[in-house]
Amino acid sequence: MPAQPTKDKAIGVIVYFDFPRSTKYLIVKHKKGHWSFAKGHKEKGETSIQTARRELFEEAGIKDVEFLSKKILAREKYFFSDKNKDKIKKVVSYFIAKSGNSRIKIDNTEIINYKWCTLNAAERILTYKQSRKIIKKIDKLIRNKKSKKFKKALK
Repeated sequence: MPAQPTKDKAIGVIVYFDFPRSTKYLIVKHKKGHWSFAKGHKEKGETSIQTARRELFEEAGIKDVEFLSKKILAREKYFFSDKNKDKIKKVVSYFIAKSGNSRIKIDNTEIINYKWCTLNAAERILTYKQSRKIIKKIDKLIRNKKSKKFKKALK
């Protein structure tokens, strides 16, 4: 019988910025080569939102953000194999935040590149299908954020 996959949990944040002509999302290229969002593991004693803030600052240099909710608004689940060929089940829980500015300073250790992308560009660049589904969902949420439906979802 095959071994159960190892579980790996991470916390992330999907960041957007309202440029003059469009809303764009921060997509980062991780050292391992995939395009995704800022994310990482909780440190001892951290709340999930503290982890999201810290990871965003460490990976992209962003401190000035406004979280749309104190709740996790999206979750991504996928499997991958680590360097030892062990199967890992990854679950990443995402907060959504609006950035106060578009300046980015990537860390160059975990993150090697970044792009501010429209929804269409993000869908083309994001590596994983799950990430593309999430960005669509989040884009819809942000576009409807003033509606009753959005406010209800945040409660």
